[in-house]
Amino acid sequence: MNPILLVALRDYRQTAATRSFRVTLLFLPIIFALSFLAQSLIRPPATGTYILADASGSYGARIDQRVEREYQRDVLDDLAAYVQRWNVTQASMKADPQAVWASPQNGYSDTEVDRFIAAGGADAALRKIAPLLPAGASAFEPPVRPFVKAPLPPGVSPGEGAAQFGSAMAPYLNGKSGPAPLALVIYIPRDFGQPGVSARLWTTGRRSGALIDMVRDELTQAVKLNAFAARGLSSADAAAIENMTPPLEIEAPPAGTARGQVIMRSLVPMALAYLLLVTAFITGGMMLQGVIEERSNRLLESVLACIRPGQLMAGKLLGLGAIGLTLMAVWTACAVAAAMFLKGTVGDYLLPSLAALQPWMIAALLFYFLAGYLIVSMAFLAIGSVSNSMQDAQAYLMPVMMTLMLPVILMMGSLFANPGGVLPRLMSWIPVYTPFAMLARLGSGVSPGELLGTGALLIVFVVLEFLALARVFRASLLATGQPPRLAGLVRLMLRPPEA
Repeated sequence: MNPILLVALRDYRQTAATRSFRVTLLFLPIIFALSFLAQSLIRPPATGTYILADASGSYGARIDQRVEREYQRDVLDDLAAYVQRWNVTQASMKADPQAVWASPQNGYSDTEVDRFIAAGGADAALRKIAPLLPAGASAFEPPVRPFVKAPLPPGVSPGEGAAQFGSAMAPYLNGKSGPAPLALVIYIPRDFGQPGVSARLWTTGRRSGALIDMVRDELTQAVKLNAFAARGLSSADAAAIENMTPPLEIEAPPAGTARGQVIMRSLVPMALAYLLLVTAFITGGMMLQGVIEERSNRLLESVLACIRPGQLMAGKLLGLGAIGLTLMAVWTACAVAAAMFLKGTVGDYLLPSLAALQPWMIAALLFYFLAGYLIVSMAFLAIGSVSNSMQDAQAYLMPVMMTLMLPVILMMGSLFANPGGVLPRLMSWIPVYTPFAMLARLGSGVSPGELLGTGALLIVFVVLEFLALARVFRASLLATGQPPRLAGLVRLMLRPPEA
């Protein structure tokens, strides 16, 4: 067998057999599983219950209607995002030009929500959307109702006044009986609207803030309409004035180019950029420690009697590259499985992001990931070859890690705010950062010129780095004494190869 493959196979088996590799392999899946479990255990109940007692008989229906309208607004928001997420916005607009959900926007008016309800709501919309969805699209999951109305408990009457009603509801507010979890109890007296007469609300503190705002807004609007009517203004005119809104014209980017769509397409590439940083440092540390141990126990002397240093370096890079790909494969498989079998945010965004990947993007992702992995791994391998112990290696590791990590983290943060900003584009042409920058930018759009230019530059850089660090590796493997300083390393890199 080829000596390079022998070294690669040996290093792969040796690393894969260690406990640290198995822990690393399972670390992320276990952490994500535990986080999902913890969220499900500590998350407060999604739905709160409210009890409404309207002794006047004039305001309860308005409040119930407002609660339903706000829920349908959430459904409409999620449905519009679902249409945009699966990239069927244009087709939806052709299928039903008048549909509110076919044109995603920030905030829907009460009139638009009422039109959505009158058209049949989500059920009618989904019947039109279903033929437009791509194969494998996840089913639309409507949001959970935040508030549900419960009937008055037996024996509790609103006609006896607020004080008696509050006393009768006290056991239910304390959670000792009745509907659970109870969020709010509302009492509207018979003569509400008269001077000095107040509605009463009792809250348990469970998710009741939004519901209190709804009750306050509806009662305020009702009181205003009554005041208008008392001054001789008809109910229709009063309602029209109260519901007046300023006309606005909002120009949105074409479908598929909105920021949310860009973020959705960029989810997988950005995740790969982060994972590249993590896996390169983890496996690089394993390789670094392995080389230092082989130097200290003189094992390399026996190995170099049978193989050239360049072949040894190439074999180690190949073996550890396989380790990195194994980590990536397992982590990616776990993420895809979670997206397919776990309902919620992970599946809603990861599956469309995977579906948005085109063949050329997959090839580019693999190329930039492997190139970045090689760049970082070769640096760790060279550090291991010049270090007599992990303490010696720390002097080199900290500058290398900070040089890589800080700019990459800054760049990733700027990408969310401005995908086409100067920093990500500039770092795309700095070979050390090219893999991270191009991985993160693939989802937001890069030109063919950038792909070809940065790809060619990256290939040249990887070859030059291999040649330079191979000289350091060759000259330092069997060297003894203090590790060379930075100037000494540079001289080793530039020294012509021995005949």
